[in-house]
Amino acid sequence: MIGSNYYEETKYCPRCDEYVRFLQNLAASYCVECGSKVHLFSKKDRTRFLTALQAEKASRRGQKNVS
Repeated sequence: MIGSNYYEETKYCPRCDEYVRFLQNLAASYCVECGSKVHLFSKKDRTRFLTALQAEKASRRGQKNVS
C-alpha cells in the first residue's frame, strides 16, 4: 500500500477552481485558501475517471468470456 503524504495531498475546490491543500475533519474537507468544502475530483476529472473505469470494467468482462 502506498502511504499518503499529507503535505502534498490536494482536493478540488470549486470556489477557487483548482486543486488545493485542505483541512479535514470527520465530516468534510475544507479549502485552506477560502474555507469552502472541497471534493476529491473536479467534475471534468470525475467524468474522465468514471469513463476510464467503465472501459476497464468492460474490457475485463470481455476477457472472461474469451476463456
